[in-house]
Amino acid sequence: MKPKINKSNSNAGIVQKTCSNGVTLIAEPIEAVRTAAIGFWFSCGSRYEKEGHRGVSHFAEHMLFKGTESRSAFDIAAAFDRMGGYANAFTEREQVCLYCVVPAVHAGDALDILCDMAENSVFPDAEIERERFVIESEITASLDDPEEAALDAVAEILWPDNPLSLPIAGTVEDVQKLDADFLRSWYADYFKNRDLIVCVSGNVDTDGIYRRLEKMAPRTSKTISGKTGKPLYPDRKSIGEKGEAGQPPSDSEEKKRRLHFLNADFQQEQFFILYPLPYPFSLKTYYCFSVLNALIGDTMSSRLFQALREKSGYCYTVYSFFSMYADCGYWCAYACAPKKNAAEIVAVMRSELELLVQKGFAADEVQAAKEHVCGEEIINAEDTEYRMKRLARCRFFGFEQTGFDDSIEAIRRLSDTDLISELSRLLNPAEEKTVVYGPKLNASVRKKIEKKR
Repeated sequence: MKPKINKSNSNAGIVQKTCSNGVTLIAEPIEAVRTAAIGFWFSCGSRYEKEGHRGVSHFAEHMLFKGTESRSAFDIAAAFDRMGGYANAFTEREQVCLYCVVPAVHAGDALDILCDMAENSVFPDAEIERERFVIESEITASLDDPEEAALDAVAEILWPDNPLSLPIAGTVEDVQKLDADFLRSWYADYFKNRDLIVCVSGNVDTDGIYRRLEKMAPRTSKTISGKTGKPLYPDRKSIGEKGEAGQPPSDSEEKKRRLHFLNADFQQEQFFILYPLPYPFSLKTYYCFSVLNALIGDTMSSRLFQALREKSGYCYTVYSFFSMYADCGYWCAYACAPKKNAAEIVAVMRSELELLVQKGFAADEVQAAKEHVCGEEIINAEDTEYRMKRLARCRFFGFEQTGFDDSIEAIRRLSDTDLISELSRLLNPAEEKTVVYGPKLNASVRKKIEKKR
C-alpha cells in the first residue's frame, strides 16, 4: 500500500512572467511556510570563459558582496544578519547564482538588496585586491581536497580541450591575470545586461516581486555563446575516435582511452566508473536517472553500497551520482579506499554494473528506490531554498514546472520497462570510462585492473 501524502504544503501554482525589461520571474508561492528563498540566476559561468579570462565569473561573483553605489560591504552583510537570514552565491560551469533565504516578512527588503547587488556593484580597487588573495586561498585549499581535485582531473578526461574540463575558479595564475577593469566589464556584460532569471519560493507576494523587478534596467542581451545544441560527451569523433593514420583504434588503444591511472599525492585511491547520460534530457528521463541512481549506489541498501562496504568491507565511502549540463552529462559510480584493495574494488564495481545490465533488478528493489526518491522529494518540499533551486533546474533543462505532488506521482508511475530501457542506454560498456586517482599503483595491480575490463 502506498503511503499517503499530506498535501497541505503542496504546490500552490507556479507563476512565470517576463518583465518588460527582459527579466524573467518564476515564483512558487507557498502559504504554509514562513520563509522565502530568492535566487538571481545569471547566464555566465566557467564554460563561457576564454583563455586569459579563466575564473572571471567566480571572481565577479565574489565581488557582488563588496559594495554597491549606496551600500558598503558591511551594510550588505549586516542587513541579512539582522533579518535572521543569509545571503550567498555560487558559480557553476553554466550559471552564477546570487541568492538569499530570509523570514518571509523581510522578502521585500531582501529583494531590494539583491537587485542593488545585481545592478549597482562598484568593484572597488582595494576590495578587488583583497578578494584576489581570498580566491587564491580558496583555490589552494581545493587542491588539498582529494575529492575535489579528483573531480577536476576526471573533468579533463571527460571533456579534453573543452572549457567544461577546466576548474570553475580557474588557477592561481589565472586569477592573478584578471585586472580590475576587465572584472568590471565582465560584470557589466554578464550580470547587468544579459538575461536574468529570478526564482522565488516561499510565502511571498508574487505581484510585489514582479513590480520590483520591473524597475530594474533593461536586459539588452538574451543569448550566450558556447551552447552548440549537440552533446559534448562522449562526442567520440571530436575527442579522437580513430587511431593513427585514420584507422580504428586497436584493443589496447581503446582500453587506454577508456582506462586512466592518475597519480596524486593523497593517502587513498579514488575510483570512478563513468558513463555519458543519454542526450537530450527530459523530465521523465531525469526521474529515471534518479531512481536508477538510488538503486545502484545512492542509498545504504543499494547494490554498490552493499557489495563494497557491507559485504566485503573494502571501503568506507561508496556512492553514485549524476551531473547534467545544457548539452551533456554523466553518471558515475564512485568509491574511495586504501590502494591495497584497488583491483578488487574496481572488479566488484564493474561486476555489479554488468550484473544489472545482464539480469536487471528485482521488483522490490525498484519499489524501494522509487519510494526513496519520493521520500527525498517530500523532505525537500519543506526547504524553500531547495524549491527555489528546483525551479531554476527545470527552467535551464527545459523541463515542465511541476508541483511536488505531481513529481511524486510521476516517479511512482515509472514502469520497469521505463527503467530497464534507460538502464540499457546508460550502462553501455562501449562508452564506459574508468579513472583510478591517487597513490601510484604497482604494475601487477594495474595489470589486474586492465585485465578485468
